[in-house]
Amino acid sequence: MRFLRYFSFFLILTLVLFTNCAKRGTITGGLKDTLAPVILSTNPENFSTHFKEKTIQINFDEYVKLNKVNQQLIISPPMDTQPEITPMGYPSKFIKIKIFDTLKANTTYSFNFGESIQDNNEGNPYTNYKYVFSTGDYIDSLKLTTNFEDAYSKKSKGAVNVLLYETEGFNDSTIYKKKPLYVASAKDSLSTVDLENLKSGSYYLVALQEKSSNYKFDPKSDKIGFHPKPITLPTDSVYSIKLFNEAKQTTAYRPSLVSQNKWLAAYEGDTKNLKVTALGNNKPIASRFQKVPGKDSIFIFTPIEKYDSLQFKFKTTDYEKIHTVTQRTVKPIDTLQIKFTKSGSIQFRDTISFTTNTPFKNISNDLIQVIGKDSLQIPFTIRTDSLNNMVKILFDKVEDEKYTVFLKPNSVTDFYDTALKTEMIQRFQTGKLTDYGNISFTLSGTVNYPIIFELLTKDEKLYDYLYITEESSIEFRAIEPDKYFILIIEDANGNKKWDTGSYLEKRQPEKVINFQKEFDIRANWELNETLVMP
Repeated sequence: MRFLRYFSFFLILTLVLFTNCAKRGTITGGLKDTLAPVILSTNPENFSTHFKEKTIQINFDEYVKLNKVNQQLIISPPMDTQPEITPMGYPSKFIKIKIFDTLKANTTYSFNFGESIQDNNEGNPYTNYKYVFSTGDYIDSLKLTTNFEDAYSKKSKGAVNVLLYETEGFNDSTIYKKKPLYVASAKDSLSTVDLENLKSGSYYLVALQEKSSNYKFDPKSDKIGFHPKPITLPTDSVYSIKLFNEAKQTTAYRPSLVSQNKWLAAYEGDTKNLKVTALGNNKPIASRFQKVPGKDSIFIFTPIEKYDSLQFKFKTTDYEKIHTVTQRTVKPIDTLQIKFTKSGSIQFRDTISFTTNTPFKNISNDLIQVIGKDSLQIPFTIRTDSLNNMVKILFDKVEDEKYTVFLKPNSVTDFYDTALKTEMIQRFQTGKLTDYGNISFTLSGTVNYPIIFELLTKDEKLYDYLYITEESSIEFRAIEPDKYFILIIEDANGNKKWDTGSYLEKRQPEKVINFQKEFDIRANWELNETLVMP
């Protein structure tokens, strides 16, 4: 019995001690792996010459995986048939490259994997690994450094491919049809890129921000930048490129009927000089067109009549197109509707305006009134914008004032002789000037007038601008409190707008100066700033 008591005592003591020991700590996985994979060997060796192989193998010290290799891998010179990279979709201790292209003689090739090679466990990248070989006697070692930026915006958005073409055999159509001899790529966050392993010679330099990344210029979707003259390597110079979208080529597409006598036509290009003529039974008939807000399209309005044949003629200074359409019975034409663009509280720089859903034909000033809070009539003028189908009511606004705009019956008549039937009333109110700030600028250095001086919001939207032809005061008053930037356009051709470039015309975009300084406008503050022109 005594033995059993001692045995029970020691058994309980052992269990208690074991339990306490088990609670003293937790098992951990050790330090997190932060190291990139290590390359043990390559076959053939990296930087080989007289290269003739069709398969390359890169061996690592651990399991690796490929992440977005099709987007990250840059092969220079580009190959017509992409090589096969394996394994894809599962980890391995090696990467194999299978080449299908016929390699060029005496040429240095490079495979830049970016950050696509990662260890399997933690995803640590082997950054910018390059496999380089030459089909000739030596590895080309020259380098060209370029930097680039958007020609208008402060920063380039999206990856940019920088391309080099040999001058021999190069012509204006080359960048549309052929891949370059050398290529390098920069990510969104980078504005400088080096083209490496180049041979001496004469080259044309082009940069593309592409949608398809096929190293060929598509004017409809790609941004382009180019150096105007050939570049001779070797060189220590750094070349700067401005990226821009070319102006859209004028194209008018066949109109489609959206309601009775109202047509919708997709249209690419500037509508400033566009003329649209309607032909009913081969004779000109009355018509009006207007832009569709936010889209590359226009609405065309024709009389409420039936024609055996109906055509639309689109014409600009360098474009002409005729489309024949078929009339059919659809829902009735829209009735006249009027909508004010703003209501309630307005800013001092806001313009009171309204739009109509059908083209306006006549605006009767004597049937429009602007009344202040003391019931006095405010003098005003009317300015019409037929392209945007907008009527602007212009008058001098004062602070802390209430305004009421009356549109009397028959004050607005549209293209179909439909008049406003019932009176419209819209009320507005201004704030106090102490709710706003003012800012003035002095320009230092050489200024190439005329200039467009733009005040931009923090998200790069145009807030206000001044067109300046000579040295004068630069002042913006009654500015809403916020942060702003300044952009200056050198208007070389004096047309009061920024003009983009053209590759075929070898024309660079008009110069834009983006000042990086942020201006903090506060309520009831006055800022005086000096800008130094570069």
